[in-house]
Amino acid sequence: MDNKLKIKFGTDGFRAIIAKNFTFREIEIVAFAVSEYIYKMDMPAVINVCYDRRFMSDKFAKFMSDTFNALGVSTNYSQSAVPTPALSCAMRSGKAELGIMITASHNSYEYNGIKIKTHDGASAPQNIINEIQKTVDHYCECGIDYKKFREVHKIKNDGTNSQFDPIPKYLDNLKNAIDIDKIKKLKIRALVNPMFGVQAGLFEKFAKDNGLNISFEEMQSEHNPQFPGINPEPIAPNLKNMALKMKNAKADGTPYDIGLCYDGDGDRFAAMTSDGTFVSPQLIFSILLYHVAKNKQNKGNPANTPEIAKTFSVTSLVTKIAEKYNLKINQTPIGFKYIADLMLDKSKNVIIGGEESGGIGISYYMPERDGLFLSLILLEALCYEEKSIEQIIESLFNQFGRHDYDRDDYHLPEDKFNEVKNILSDNPPQKICGINVSEIQKLDGFKFMLSDGSWILFRFSGTEPVLRIYAESSQIQTVNNMLDFARVFLKLKC
Repeated sequence: MDNKLKIKFGTDGFRAIIAKNFTFREIEIVAFAVSEYIYKMDMPAVINVCYDRRFMSDKFAKFMSDTFNALGVSTNYSQSAVPTPALSCAMRSGKAELGIMITASHNSYEYNGIKIKTHDGASAPQNIINEIQKTVDHYCECGIDYKKFREVHKIKNDGTNSQFDPIPKYLDNLKNAIDIDKIKKLKIRALVNPMFGVQAGLFEKFAKDNGLNISFEEMQSEHNPQFPGINPEPIAPNLKNMALKMKNAKADGTPYDIGLCYDGDGDRFAAMTSDGTFVSPQLIFSILLYHVAKNKQNKGNPANTPEIAKTFSVTSLVTKIAEKYNLKINQTPIGFKYIADLMLDKSKNVIIGGEESGGIGISYYMPERDGLFLSLILLEALCYEEKSIEQIIESLFNQFGRHDYDRDDYHLPEDKFNEVKNILSDNPPQKICGINVSEIQKLDGFKFMLSDGSWILFRFSGTEPVLRIYAESSQIQTVNNMLDFARVFLKLKC
C-alpha cells in the first residue's frame, strides 16, 4: 500500500522536494495514471517526454519513459534537456495527445516536478487534471500492479521508445511568429540571463541562425542544478548579480541597452533597463499588449471584438490599455492554464493573455508561455516604437498614469496558513495605510481594492506552501507601506 504518498497537481503540475515527496515511486504512479487516462479516452498510445536541467531530471524522465513503455505506451524521449515551450511546440505535430515535462519550473533547487501538456501545446486543462488526479489518488491508496494493468487493458506488447530533438522545430516556429526582418535592423547590446536554466545558449543560436545584429553576452548559463545563489525565477530579488553587472557596465561606459532573463524551464520572462533596473512582468505584459494592440492586431470584423485575458494579480495598467483599444477583458484565477483555456475557446477572440509571474501568451504563436518568444517580441516592440525600453515605459506612464508594483512571498507552515486565511476571511481590514477599502474581491485569494485606485492581494500558492502578497499603487512608497502593513497585520516573519 502507498497510502502515505501525497501527489497533488496544483496550478501547473505536481511539484515536490526531491527524495522526500518526489521520487521514482511518484513518477511511476503518475505514469500509471496518465496511461490509464490515455486508454480510457481511447487516445493513441504515444506520449512525448522531455526534461529540464534540474537534479535527476534526465533520470526521472528516462524512468517515466520506461514505465510508459511497460504499460504499452510508446514514447518520444527528448535527447537532451529542453525548455518547456519546446515540448509545447512539439505537441502541435505528431501523434502524441499528451506530453510530460519533468521540471519544477521556477521553484528552488531542491524541487522537481511534472507538467502535463496537450496536443495544442497548452497545459492540460482542469478537467483532464481532475481525471488524472482521481486515478493518482487511487494508486496512492491501493498501490500499482503492472500485470493487472496490462490484463485490464489487454496490452500484449511493450511500447517503443524513440529519441527526438524538439529544438530545431521550436526555433523555426519562433522565427515564423515574429517580424524577423524588422528585428534584423535592430542594433543594440543585450545581457542575456537564463538563470542556469534550459534557455541557455538558445538566444545565441537563434541570433546567429537568423543574422541578427544584436550583440550580447550571456551570464549564469552553465549547467548547475543547484542554481547557485539564486532561485530560478526572474524576479528582482533573484537578479541582483545581473542588476549589478548592468549598473557597472553603464558606469564603465560600455552599457547594455537591455537585459533579458528567463526562468528555470524557460517559459517565463522578465527584463532590465540599461542601468540594471528590474522591469517587472507586469510592465512587460503592458508593453506587449500595447505593441500587439497598436501595431500588430488585425482589426478584422468589428463584430468579432478582440479580447485579452488576465489573471487576478495583473496590473491595472493592462486594464487601461485594453480599454483604450476597445479590447474585451477576461479576468481569471491565477494560473496560465486558465488563460490558455480562453485562448483556445473558439467563441472568443483572445489576442493576448498573461499573468503577473511572467507567463504571457500571444494567440498567433501558441496558447502557452515562452520566455524566448516573449523576449523577441519585446525586441520587436522596440523596433516598431523606435524607442528604448525606458522610453516605452515612460510613454505608457504618460498616457495611462504611473503604476508601481511589488510582491512579497512567505513560506508558511500549515497552521499559519489556516490562521492567515481565517484572519482575512473573518476579520478583514477596513482601512489599509489610512486608505479606505472600497471592495474585497475573492476570485483567487483576497484582493482589497482601495479608494485611491491602489490594491493589495493575498493569495495562497497552488503548487507550494507559499503565501504571496501583491501590491500596486501610483507611488512606490505606498506599495512598500501596504506590504509592511500586511506583514504586521498578519504577524508574518520576513
